[in-house]
Amino acid sequence: MSALDKLLRPRSVAVVGASADPAKTSGRPVAYLRKHGFQGSIYPVNPKASEIDGLRCYPDIRSLPQAPDVAIVVLGAERTQQAVRELSAIGTGAAIVLASGYSESGEEGARRQQALREAAGAMRILGPNTIGLVNLTDRVTLSASGALEIDDLQPGAVGLVSQSGGILGALLSRAAARGVGLSKLISTSNEADLEVADFVDALADDPATQVIALYLESIRHPAKFRAAARKARTAGKPVVAFKIGRSESGARAAASHTGALAGADAMYDALFEDAGIIRAQTFSDLLDIPAALAHARKLPGRRVAILTSTGGAGTLVADCLGLAGFELPAPDDATGAA
Repeated sequence: MSALDKLLRPRSVAVVGASADPAKTSGRPVAYLRKHGFQGSIYPVNPKASEIDGLRCYPDIRSLPQAPDVAIVVLGAERTQQAVRELSAIGTGAAIVLASGYSESGEEGARRQQALREAAGAMRILGPNTIGLVNLTDRVTLSASGALEIDDLQPGAVGLVSQSGGILGALLSRAAARGVGLSKLISTSNEADLEVADFVDALADDPATQVIALYLESIRHPAKFRAAARKARTAGKPVVAFKIGRSESGARAAASHTGALAGADAMYDALFEDAGIIRAQTFSDLLDIPAALAHARKLPGRRVAILTSTGGAGTLVADCLGLAGFELPAPDDATGAA
């Protein structure tokens, strides 16, 4: 079982810095794992508590009964590096680092992020500055996102990878409200180690995922990303990407958010076309297009009929279809009468 497999489908999870108060960010991971039916072992780590939510709480990482597949680290940046080093030393598969204060915060933060990566050794890192990941297929909620307060999360065929944790939570909430089922949701954020391309590659092999949706601020390794997108296309899984940073202001905002360099937008258009990626033009498209593609029903041709209760709306739709190269043949007499 690879470290990435352990991250996506863990059998055991440690929460380092867990709080007994589920209202706190540090208390949410344990509460959400329990709430949404995680079937594996949960190991809270906190020297000030003996029990959290009915689970034995361990005073430190060395006291854990086994090396967990995944550890969620909910400590501040100044204490996270040592925790990551200890987790790696006992053989933990992957660590999810929620703390901010890394490359998104300037040169000192970038040095701190490099030190974090070195402390991890062979252990994989998701984050830092991430909200975590959610595997709805297997009921694994490795996150502190408030969106997980929703009682009934509907699994489905759309896998989502976002370089923004807040956006991941927003899409989870929107999808639940609209009845759109999601398979996996991953927030990569600063990408000190694992990045979008790693998860596109993994989702291409995931039988529960039929469409892959991406919220992108930058692509750090274009060749790796292209290879992963082409793998998904070969597997018959469309990739839909919403890329921000089209304007100068947007590019600056992306850099301050996760430390990403956005690059020239025209290059992304060329990369997406080359890799066979559908570019979402609006944020709402990032949910609408994958939801439509997940039904796996394709038009055999380009002829479309419009049934509407208002002429204005019909004209609007007809205009959009015409610009996209579709045909709107007039109905024959029998169809019109019906």
